[in-house]
Amino acid sequence: MSAPDSATPILSLRGIGKSFGSVHVLAGIDLDIHAGIRHLIIGPNGAGKTTLFNVVTGLLAASTGRVAFLGQDVTRLPPYRRTRIGLGRTFQIASLFQHLTVWENLLLAGSAPSIMHIGASHARTRAERALTGSGLERKRDQPVGSLAYGEQRRLEIALTLAGEPRMLLLDEPMAGLTQEERAGLAQRIVELSAATAILLIEHDLEIALSFAERVTVLNLGRILRDGDPRAVLSDPEVRRIYLG
Repeated sequence: MSAPDSATPILSLRGIGKSFGSVHVLAGIDLDIHAGIRHLIIGPNGAGKTTLFNVVTGLLAASTGRVAFLGQDVTRLPPYRRTRIGLGRTFQIASLFQHLTVWENLLLAGSAPSIMHIGASHARTRAERALTGSGLERKRDQPVGSLAYGEQRRLEIALTLAGEPRMLLLDEPMAGLTQEERAGLAQRIVELSAATAILLIEHDLEIALSFAERVTVLNLGRILRDGDPRAVLSDPEVRRIYLG
């Protein structure tokens, strides 16, 4: 598959809706995500942010609408197929093999199948590259359970990167981190965005103003505002609904 040009969205959502019985969690979501842009999703609790991520990655099937990734309709593809073509995702709660070492976790992630069959040498190269980027080289042989929480969050991102994704979805990556850890992780994500499209959910408005290049505000399952972070966050309706 050839890569889309810079004017083509790497992810395109059209008319996305998600209902659970009579409860409509998402309704009419139209959104384009472009490569090289740090795109932030914010909104009050219950706005539908994580549900949107779950629909994009295939954990939940859309009730209505279309999901296109790299120009391909993936609306009906299962999660593992979306992962194989380059859609990576982290979760609010890190999911790691606590009794294995940092390196063993990365090697397993690097061995995961992608578009092409990969051998052991390629898997090791993937894992080495992800380890270097994580800043955890000195913790390579330590059990994951011995790492600080912030280090585990960094490792989770590294595991996702070992699969060489074209797009990375981060669900509250800063949650539970110290200020120093947040600053370090933010810098790492800035570096990643040069080569990988970044879509993240984050509640901290300081991050929204200093880190994101585009902000989408969800409210009651719909897009309330979308655009430049400062313009969006200065909007009276956004401030009323999001800030109270």
